[in-house]
Amino acid sequence: MNHQDIPLQGGTIQNVIQAALGGLWERTQKAVELITRLRDENATLANRIEELEAAQRTFEAQLAEKDKFINTLQENTGMPSSVDVGNGLLYLSADEREALERQIDDLHKRITAHLGSSR
Repeated sequence: MNHQDIPLQGGTIQNVIQAALGGLWERTQKAVELITRLRDENATLANRIEELEAAQRTFEAQLAEKDKFINTLQENTGMPSSVDVGNGLLYLSADEREALERQIDDLHKRITAHLGSSR
């Protein structure tokens, strides 16, 4: 005996259909709520991604600027010019510094000799 052979009492098939449709409606509503929530979350995440990418671009620009500054400092340190006055400091190579020290010592000796002879 299949269910077509079972005698149905008044409205039973309608009740089954109504219950099935009601269950389908509830699941549909839950799916709509979930989809709506996920779309909102997706939009929030997309905004956050944009913010983080903007921050990343800013940090990369700052890093590039600092790298350029470091390279400039390394170039100035690696190859000093004969007299490079930057930031109030005098940069000389080792040979130039030795030559300057000899000149200062020679000048000091001359001044000492001159002051000693005038007495």
